Amino acid sequence: MISHLTILVIVLLSLGASPTVAGEKPSTLRELKQTVAAKPQDPEAHYSLGLKYESLGQTKKAIGEYRKSLSLKPGNDKVLYSLGRLTNQLGEPEKAIEIIKQAVKFNPKFQEARNLLAAVYNQQAMTFMEQGNLDAARQALETGIQAKGGPAETETLRNNLGCLYVRENRLDEAVGTFREVLRQNPDVPQARYNLALIYYATGNPQAAYVEFFALKGVDRDLAAQLSEYRFRIETSTYATPPVKTMQMKPSPVFVGGNIPAESGY
Repeated sequence: MISHLTILVIVLLSLGASPTVAGEKPSTLRELKQTVAAKPQDPEAHYSLGLKYESLGQTKKAIGEYRKSLSLKPGNDKVLYSLGRLTNQLGEPEKAIEIIKQAVKFNPKFQEARNLLAAVYNQQAMTFMEQGNLDAARQALETGIQAKGGPAETETLRNNLGCLYVRENRLDEAVGTFREVLRQNPDVPQARYNLALIYYATGNPQAAYVEFFALKGVDRDLAAQLSEYRFRIETSTYATPPVKTMQMKPSPVFVGGNIPAESGY
């Protein structure tokens, strides 16, 4: 019979902690600084201090420690992830992308890094779309899809690519893209909303009604917005379909221990 203690040990290990350390208090900033002073060539010491600075909102100091850690151990994927994440937060997405790509290169199975890379590409694409630079936005979205983020990241990128096609009046391609999102996940409300809008705008009310009723079962607020747009179409008040783009949740701060080992993807 498995004891409660054994179960506790298994849970702790799955979270990347050891049973002996789990009950200890987190190290203070002073203690971490002392560790770095005592072990200036220890990349993990600098990484831990960087995480502490990041938790305190001292972003530039955190970046400094991450860089010191990487100077001692250049291929540390978790440190590259953290550095790329903060670099993007400082408004340098292109530099962040190059850093995160290194994390993926060193560990192709590091899914959080792939998710972060996809998210930065999506963020970059949204900025380009706002600026009217649709070619750059398309390239960012397509490259983001190739980053092989998780299902949520990929469906966000595909939905936004469909929105870009609408902006370019490439409606057949937009329809195909939204359908692909829904094939992977029928419960993405933005994609269903966008697909219905195109059907309404192009005079296919029967297909639009199918999407409308499906949307009501997923997101009633969006369904209400769609109903309002349908009224405008049916009363001949035409407007360009206000398609819905999607954003991604912030990537988590990684604190180590449970990244899959490097291997082929």
